[in-house]
Amino acid sequence: MAHGQGPRRLVLVKGRLRGYRLNERSLSSAPPTRPAGSRPLKHSYTLVFPRHTLWWLVMGLVLIYVVLAMLLTPASIHLLPREMVVGMLRSTYGFPTLLLGIPCGIYLMAWRASDFFVWWWSPRSLVVDDRGLRSGSTSLAWGQVRSIVRRHQEDQLVLRHDRGTYRLRLYLWSDPDELEALVTDSVVAELLEEVHHQVSQGEAVPFGPLTLGDEGLTYKRRLIHWDDIDSIRFQDESDTGAETRELILTVNGRRHKLDEAKVVNAPVLLAYLSARLAG
Repeated sequence: MAHGQGPRRLVLVKGRLRGYRLNERSLSSAPPTRPAGSRPLKHSYTLVFPRHTLWWLVMGLVLIYVVLAMLLTPASIHLLPREMVVGMLRSTYGFPTLLLGIPCGIYLMAWRASDFFVWWWSPRSLVVDDRGLRSGSTSLAWGQVRSIVRRHQEDQLVLRHDRGTYRLRLYLWSDPDELEALVTDSVVAELLEEVHHQVSQGEAVPFGPLTLGDEGLTYKRRLIHWDDIDSIRFQDESDTGAETRELILTVNGRRHKLDEAKVVNAPVLLAYLSARLAG
């Protein structure tokens, strides 16, 4: 879902970067370091009420209420005026509403308004520091994270770790852009060193539909050598109200589009490629 963000583009071309924005991603090939004697990283975020869910919550409740009114009217239980219920049942949309109203209402409340229920049960604060993140009884160390995926439509960072999956709903917290950048940079710093080691040992490193190796990238069982890669870019897209981001890989003038949500550890891959192609 969109939250007032305009389209952003990041372009990586051989030997140079264009359109880079600091809050997009840290593209350094090594973990960021702080000057000696500087204070440790520690940021606190407060829980924010998800106002964007109210519309879906109300619509779901209204649909369920209308169907219940239709079902209870024959039993002389009138949740709405009888004349109104009879008019709705006789209309073109009466039977579809009676049949699909409750499932649609549950869908709107359980999926489109799910942030409301997560907000209701969430702790009031979230802390991010050098070691990991903490919120209430939940604690996740950066060293435990095995993969990171950005889901733009749900505004989530999905962190898979040794004990399962943690879904960070960015717009439930104050300053979501800073929060996303801090978490992403911290995870990239932990995973990137391992990727360099695996590639140097001749191992293939999977990134969803892409596989990284010392000779280049493999896509659809075809090896793409480094010299054949013209450019790589991440670009935000909005299609019928759904926010997505695509990775566009240009090889010998031909473009290949991939949904970022399907490229596991996409920011780690981009950090590696930035160092490899910029050299």
